[in-house]
Amino acid sequence: MSQRSGTRVAPDGPEMDPNAAQLVLGRRVYACHPYRGTAVDALLVRGGRVLAVGTRRRLRTIAPRGARKLDLGDAWITPGLTDAHTHFFYWALMDGCVVDVQNTRSLAEAQQRLRRERRPVRGWVLGRGFDVNVWGGGFPSARELDAAVPDAPCMVRSRDGHVAWLNTAGLHAAGITRRTPDPPGGRYSRDSSGQPDGIVLEAALDALPNPLAALANSAAPEDQRIVEAALTRATGIARRLGFTGVHVLDDAASIRTFQRLRRSGARGLRIAHSVPFDLRAQVYATGLGSGIGDSWFRLAAIKIFSDGTLGSQTALMLDDYPARPGYRGVGVVHGEALREAVREAVGQGWCVWVHAIGDGAVRETIDAIESATRAGAGAGGGRSRSERAVTRLSSSARRTVRAHASLPPHRIEHAQCTRPADVRRMARLGIVASVQPCHLIGDIATADRHWPDARRFAFPLASLRDAGVTLAMGSDVPVESIDPRRSFHAAIRRQDETAAPQRGWFPRERITAVDVLRGFTQGAAESLGDPSPAGTLMPGAPADLTLWGTDPFRRADGDWLEMPILGSILADEL
Repeated sequence: MSQRSGTRVAPDGPEMDPNAAQLVLGRRVYACHPYRGTAVDALLVRGGRVLAVGTRRRLRTIAPRGARKLDLGDAWITPGLTDAHTHFFYWALMDGCVVDVQNTRSLAEAQQRLRRERRPVRGWVLGRGFDVNVWGGGFPSARELDAAVPDAPCMVRSRDGHVAWLNTAGLHAAGITRRTPDPPGGRYSRDSSGQPDGIVLEAALDALPNPLAALANSAAPEDQRIVEAALTRATGIARRLGFTGVHVLDDAASIRTFQRLRRSGARGLRIAHSVPFDLRAQVYATGLGSGIGDSWFRLAAIKIFSDGTLGSQTALMLDDYPARPGYRGVGVVHGEALREAVREAVGQGWCVWVHAIGDGAVRETIDAIESATRAGAGAGGGRSRSERAVTRLSSSARRTVRAHASLPPHRIEHAQCTRPADVRRMARLGIVASVQPCHLIGDIATADRHWPDARRFAFPLASLRDAGVTLAMGSDVPVESIDPRRSFHAAIRRQDETAAPQRGWFPRERITAVDVLRGFTQGAAESLGDPSPAGTLMPGAPADLTLWGTDPFRRADGDWLEMPILGSILADEL
């Protein structure tokens, strides 16, 4: 690569085809973190990749005769945003089929909305987004949901997705009775007489009917058209908000649908999809590993749940919840089971994305990854430096040694409460923090209530950055809005939507707009193991662009929630 006069150019290659070259102009191009240096305002693109970045005056002198021009006017251009943690598939379906009660301020308001907006899906009325931390009081009951939907099975998921609220008909349809045992890692809440009261938590959710999944799994052409229309609508929303890619953490139906769309030539977003833990055996049997696919659709990692969430008080903590002596949350796949799951994944050539919110779950996850790493190092590194020493190992040990040499990084999804010592361990082990700053907006009061001591370790964004941990930014949609500006606001100001607290919530953990943008671009790419210059607009990178209506790094009024986003352009659209 050469650099002259503020211009970066890719290594010399074959003569350019003028019909394939395009000069892209804007007010300013931010090509690469740390987004400093010579002011540039143009890109030269060929074959969907950046050939050169520099000033328009300079690039006009090196562009081939007849190169096309795309003038984006006053748009500020950055690398395309990637949301590194979504449930995109089910968000798309929910948007058209499920009653959203997320912004209701009381139980009564939610009941009214369910009555007014109910739209049955395969015989069920579905809702999402209830939050007892906003409503006040404890969990609602089946009878209270009966008051809104008395004549059909009804199920409403909590805002964090880790609790379901069923009415009486829903309990009957799900087969939940006094005699139904709690599954490992889950619970059916009961009243004082031992009868199920309508609340289902954590792993117990897996046994519930799933009308949306039934729709998603249907082979009927009319159902597939409904699903594809929902995804088209959701993709349009994401593109208007500046996204060019998403990481999806959904189920087998989601994988099959995106694979079908990829085979049909659909290229609305770049998709990296995790594999659910309960499908691991089928995937391992194929002999394939992390990253199978292409830049438009790939299978990236094995997704594991190690605990619950803050809002439902099921996040696994190192200390007791203050109102519940002796209770530290709910482990899902944890302890030795988690260590074995990570060792197995690595041995089969897969990295892991582990959901861990509480500081106890984060520590157990780091322990598990470190154990798998040591197993690989110990298996291959202690006895001899010769290749023959490795060949004397068992086949599983050889797989572990080789897998560690080539795997993308492991990720902790959320890492919402992480102690300083564990931040340093994440950095040392190269574990990516897949974080969603937007959760902070709604979690300040909840963390103050349930984590009065541990809250100072919550959303430790600056600590993670300063330790050298790669941050990959996401939204967790539909738990939160997919709008990236909410993460800019939360990470930079550490305030809720009313600008409280005035000085920010633990303001020492604020990060900058540059850090946030890097997390949505280079950080997301690095979390997949993509080599440089992925996630940038440097020569050789895909020409995926996000367009802003103002300088995203200099908001004079500090109002990140209102920062104008003009949309996005994918490389193959140029």
